Amino acid sequence: MKNDDIVLNIEREMLDVYEAEKNMIQHLEKADKVYIPIKDIVRKIPQELRNRLEIKVTAPVKKLRQQMERLMGQRLKIFPGKRATYIGKNLLSEELVTLLIKNHPDISLGLLCQKLPLPKKQSIIAINTLIDIGVLSPRINEKMTVFFSIKDTKKAEPEMIRQLLEDQSQDQSLDSEEHLQEEFHKAYQTVGKGRNFVRIHRIRDSLNWSKEKFDRVLTSLMTAYAVELHGGDPSSMTEKEISDSFNDENGRLFLTISWRN
Repeated sequence: MKNDDIVLNIEREMLDVYEAEKNMIQHLEKADKVYIPIKDIVRKIPQELRNRLEIKVTAPVKKLRQQMERLMGQRLKIFPGKRATYIGKNLLSEELVTLLIKNHPDISLGLLCQKLPLPKKQSIIAINTLIDIGVLSPRINEKMTVFFSIKDTKKAEPEMIRQLLEDQSQDQSLDSEEHLQEEFHKAYQTVGKGRNFVRIHRIRDSLNWSKEKFDRVLTSLMTAYAVELHGGDPSSMTEKEISDSFNDENGRLFLTISWRN
């Protein structure tokens, strides 16, 4: 086969792939669906085009998935759900959850997971993420069934969801244990102004973290033998200063901290 013929065949195949993708997207929009069972959407591709692409609707779903993978561009995606395999718009799991709840307000957790074209674990992760970023509002009834509704319609827009997810990812990166320990050390140096022994309540006040977060990071520094804690006489301290110091798991009160060199 001549090089020109090879190039021509490649161009024809690329055009066929484009036409198949275009056909599926048009069908999704016409049906007003975000995803459709794989066999149903493949049947909408013209027979002649399917033949050229060597795609058979009668093939087992696993084989059909493999055949359809090469047709997935930036706009389409295969969703290998537990009960069925779907082809749909290339959306994030969080976007799929939000769209489904918009169409079914106050939907139960069980029904939500049943309708989503996602594995159960992936669905739960997406739902919890949406609660964390303030998009969803959960409600529990007297039978202990959980229902979901949109908490903030502005946050539920696709662009906003992606921005919130990006912000959350950056926050989690900044919230790494190593980064937090560095922040703690900086506060120790700033508050101490060169002194070796620094009041714990002053570091706590400087960082303005939650009590749980501060105590967790301080404990991790102790476990790593990076710091030493010291007691002392709290009689000259206010109740708040004592409260903002540190009590270990045995109830011992520590007032100051020194950094190991």
